[in-house]
Amino acid sequence: MDKQKNSPSSNENYSNKNKYSKIYPNEDTYLNIKDNKNQSTYNNFKEKEGNNYSKKIKENNSNKKIGTLNRRKPYYFYKKLGKTYTFFGDKNGSPLIVIGPHWPLYFFCCSIITTFFSLFFKHFWVHINIIFKIFGILIFLIFFISYSYTSLVNPGIPKYDENAILGKPRENYRYCGICCIWINIEENTSHCYDCNICYEGYDHHCPWTGKCVAKKNINSFYVFLVSILCTFCYFVTALTHAQHNIFINNKKNKKF
Repeated sequence: MDKQKNSPSSNENYSNKNKYSKIYPNEDTYLNIKDNKNQSTYNNFKEKEGNNYSKKIKENNSNKKIGTLNRRKPYYFYKKLGKTYTFFGDKNGSPLIVIGPHWPLYFFCCSIITTFFSLFFKHFWVHINIIFKIFGILIFLIFFISYSYTSLVNPGIPKYDENAILGKPRENYRYCGICCIWINIEENTSHCYDCNICYEGYDHHCPWTGKCVAKKNINSFYVFLVSILCTFCYFVTALTHAQHNIFINNKKNKKF
């Protein structure tokens, strides 16, 4: 008989506990107030905690609307997405030019490269033959263009689509809470915390290019790496050739 009498009360407490589980996440707080026979105190607490819970829900909903990537508008000139500076957005809001957070390193490297090539051509242009001159200009153009393209082009910022997962396997997508978008796992889309933005085909973050290397600039990045090796080999052979010509010219001048 005692068990039968206790069972309805226990079920009632359990149902009430589940009913207010969202409002009272702490079980001890709920039980302490439930044990308190002052009904007004209980109602005041319920009203206060209910209002706080509704405020949290509104804040979460408002935060979802102001994600990094879902605030883009079509055809814009400039917009800051995450820590990157984007220019010339198309009709889908995807930018044409993206400058990363480490942009000072890009301009520093460009100035070093330009200065080094200009000084080399200034002092050794007369002492190298036409083949080395043509190769030097081509290597400089490939080096500079590939480096600038890698540093300025859009690496692969995904397009914002609210219906991205409709009719598609949910296992292939995961939600980025910072950008507030669904990203495709099969396309190797990942969030970069240095740029504070997601990239499709994410490879790594390169501070020397100022931003990440991803789907749309990884090929130019490989060209840039090959051009570094070609530049090193060119300077070694060109300097050797120039020093050899200088030595021969000095030897001829001594004879006369």
